[in-house]
Amino acid sequence: DIICAVNTQHNCTDSDSQCIGVTLHPTRQERTFTEHRTKQIAQHAETPHFLLNIYSIHNYEQIAKALPSSLRRAEPVIPDTAVLEVRKAA
Repeated sequence: DIICAVNTQHNCTDSDSQCIGVTLHPTRQERTFTEHRTKQIAQHAETPHFLLNIYSIHNYEQIAKALPSSLRRAEPVIPDTAVLEVRKAA
């Protein structure tokens, strides 16, 4: 049975195989390709590593129940946020 839907993202940083790079693709304006505007598209390498947002607003309880407690630790990525505030103010 399906309990909920989750969104996973490709993990370029921690994957064993590095992502190849970025290519530029023309964008459309009113269904016509433009010559002056492009968008960058990442070229991802095949990898079994993905990121799961376990702090998702939707389905948080179901996601938390499905994961072991070791994966549910809430450790800040930036331990000293005061340093960021000083840099931002400067």
